[in-house]
Amino acid sequence: MRSLIFLLCTGVALGVAGCTKEKVVAANCRADDDCQAGSLCENYECVPREAKACDLVLEGNPILQPSPHTVDFGVVDSQAALLQTITLHNIGNCTLTLFEATLKDPGAGFTCDLCDTTFPKEVWPGRSLDVTLSYTPGAVRESITELTLLSDDKEYPTLRVPIRANYIGTPNLVASPNPVDFGYTAQGRLMRKTVQLSNQGTGTAPVTITAVALSPPGTMDFSLVAPTNLPRTLAPTSVDRTAVETLEVRYTPRTLADHTADLLVTTTTGSFSVPLTGTSSSAPTVTVTPAMIDLGDVTLGTSTFRTLTVVNGGGAPLTVNPTWGGMMFTTDFSTNPQIVPDVLPAQYVEVQVLVTATREGVLQAILNLETNDPLRPTVSIPVTARGVLGTGAEVVKLEMTFDNGADNAFDNDVRNVDMTLEHPFGYICNKQTPNPMNWGNYGTASWLAFAPKEEPERIILADSRQDGTYRVMVSYQNDCASLPTDLLAGILGISVDVLVGYLSGGAIPINGQDIGDLIQSICLDKSGTAVTVKVFINGVLTAEKNATLGRKGDSTYVLDLVRQNSLYRVP
Repeated sequence: MRSLIFLLCTGVALGVAGCTKEKVVAANCRADDDCQAGSLCENYECVPREAKACDLVLEGNPILQPSPHTVDFGVVDSQAALLQTITLHNIGNCTLTLFEATLKDPGAGFTCDLCDTTFPKEVWPGRSLDVTLSYTPGAVRESITELTLLSDDKEYPTLRVPIRANYIGTPNLVASPNPVDFGYTAQGRLMRKTVQLSNQGTGTAPVTITAVALSPPGTMDFSLVAPTNLPRTLAPTSVDRTAVETLEVRYTPRTLADHTADLLVTTTTGSFSVPLTGTSSSAPTVTVTPAMIDLGDVTLGTSTFRTLTVVNGGGAPLTVNPTWGGMMFTTDFSTNPQIVPDVLPAQYVEVQVLVTATREGVLQAILNLETNDPLRPTVSIPVTARGVLGTGAEVVKLEMTFDNGADNAFDNDVRNVDMTLEHPFGYICNKQTPNPMNWGNYGTASWLAFAPKEEPERIILADSRQDGTYRVMVSYQNDCASLPTDLLAGILGISVDVLVGYLSGGAIPINGQDIGDLIQSICLDKSGTAVTVKVFINGVLTAEKNATLGRKGDSTYVLDLVRQNSLYRVP
């Protein structure tokens, strides 16, 4: 028979008429797609889908089985959306009908693609349906919800799939300073800079520093003191304030040129670079005019100033730090600003040199400008004035000093005391209100503190035309006598230089309350302080009072200043 069919079909190829193309065995299927629309592939045969309805199948029983039975996104340390898939299997013998799919807590950060579609949905026996779940972290927390599935599964018509994720925050490794600018350094000289690496991320998400290196690796001008404790894992500083990695980068210019390189930091979350710059090609050059300042006659209780111009004629930024000296220096002299910003090449800055005369006679001091000009590291300007007695009331000057480490430069001692003068009806003159305008007949008061530690503080009272009793109060603002500045700078994400500038009176955008709280929390040694307040009346030292403050928040009235019959006295 098979030979006959073969011959007949062969005859078709030879042109024999009457041979058909009908197959002896019907075509089979391997998947539903092999069948026409409306049919399923069962046992290699296409059958109508309706034939699998549970009311037509003998002992029809749809069974819903999710895989996996629970969904756990695990510990998450990124805010990027994460995806997982649940496969819904029908392991029964008839068509399963899904009526609804919902998430229990829509605010937990999870979404479900099936939940937003049209129901009912059918899952034929032996088939499955994929459901995509998405998780987008929000607040740092452990999120738990469940996917609820309603179907015609006879045993579990309501099936719940637990879903969870634990978002521990996102790490954020910060280098400070960034970039690192060494400024001008003479050829062959060594300059050091400290770089702090700290995790300023959220929650408890750690980051591990695996390597640090310089690029290009063969740079001869920059070098890195290689850390010996890597890899190191840093928790966020909000969790562990000691988690700061400190690096030392050095700059030794070998040639007269501008130099650049990069500090490469490799972590478990990626890599980033910190630019390094320095120059030896052109030094800053300082020129100051005038070379001396005479402020002339100044009536007691009044102020005047002259402008000092500082010019940078070199090729690198010029740093200028004004300090006062001289055998006859008096706090009647001051500068504005007290912290002078860097002067860029071919630029200049103007500094007001002020005097508020509080005594008769010659007033003189030396204004020293400390610079990074290698040829003129210090520029000294003689400053003079003459206090002239006027026809008005006596002039009072209050000077307060206190123990807070070195007076001429910032150190780790950040103890701070503030002085307040209260007029007879409670109006005040202090750091917060340095120039009150509402004292009326009780005079004109002005407050000033000297950099770098707001010490001494000075209050001048003039033009009083009303008798009364003034009170002088001192308040302990900070009792930290030993502060690890590297640690504090790392927590704040700034450089030590910037931190010192802030603590020395520089204006940078840092929340003062935050710094105060951090100082209290990481201070190594809290200590009391001795306070001295001196009272000068028309330049004559009239009284000197001492007080002791034990801890932050303490305050006390040191003395009363009594004006009676137009004359001042201290009881």
